[in-house]
Amino acid sequence: MIKSAALLSLIWLAALISTAMPAAASPLSQSFQEAGVEGTLRIERLSDGRRWVHDAERAARRILPASTFKIPHSLFALHVGAVESVDEIVPWDGKHRRIEAWNRPLSLRQAIAVSAVPVYEEMARRIGVERMQAEIDRIGYGNREIGGTIHRFWLEGPLTISADEQVEFLKKLNARSLPYSPAHQEAVIDIIELKRGDNWVLRAKTGWALSADPDVGWLVGWLEAGQEVYVFAINIDIVDRSDLLARQNVVLDALEAITGLQLK
Repeated sequence: MIKSAALLSLIWLAALISTAMPAAASPLSQSFQEAGVEGTLRIERLSDGRRWVHDAERAARRILPASTFKIPHSLFALHVGAVESVDEIVPWDGKHRRIEAWNRPLSLRQAIAVSAVPVYEEMARRIGVERMQAEIDRIGYGNREIGGTIHRFWLEGPLTISADEQVEFLKKLNARSLPYSPAHQEAVIDIIELKRGDNWVLRAKTGWALSADPDVGWLVGWLEAGQEVYVFAINIDIVDRSDLLARQNVVLDALEAITGLQLK
C-alpha cells in the first residue's frame, strides 16, 4: 500500500511538472517565432525520410507557385528545345522594366539568378499551351491547371501547388528521376545553386506571389550536407517587404538547428 501511494505521488508529481513546463519549441516553430511571420515549412531528410513540419495544414494547401515554377519551367524549355542550353542567350525585347537586371539579353542561368520574368514569359511562348500542359501533366505539378494565358499562369493562376507537393517534386529532381534527360536535370540543378560553404551546398529558388491575398513568399530547394540531403519548401505571408528576407532566414535557422552547420 505504501509503495502504491508512493508510485501515485510520483505520477502526480510528473504530471504536475509536465503541465507547468511548456514543451520546447521545435526548430521550425522557433524560427518562425523569431522571424515574426506566419507560414509553413516542411523539411525532409532523404537518407531516412525523417520530416520536420511547421503548420502541416498549410503545407497541404495549394498556392500560386510564382517564380519557384522557374525550376520545372527550365526543364520544359530544355526538353522541348525552346533553348539549346541554360547558357544560350535569350534576346532582350527592348522594354524597360523596373528591375534593371532584366533589361538586357540573358541566359536561363542568368535569368533564374535574377528571377527575370520576361525571359520565362518568352520561354512559355516558345513552348506553347499544348506542350506546356503536356509537361505539367507529365510530372503531375500541383493542380496541373494553366488556363488560357500562356505567359502568366504561374504568377496569376490558375496554377497552384502546395509546400508538400513542392518537396515531392524536388525529391525527384534531386534523384534525377524525373522523365527528362539526366543532362537536362543536371543543368537545372546546377543553375539553382544559391550558396555553398565547407562541405555543404544550398540549391533553391525564391518566389513572390503578388496575386495572392495576402502576398506569399516562397523558398524551395535542398541542402546538400556531406552525405545527407535536406529537401525543403517554405511559404510565408508577406505583410511587409521586409518579410521577404524571412524566407531564407527561417529556412537557414531551422536547418542550422537540425544539422549543426553554420549556413549564414
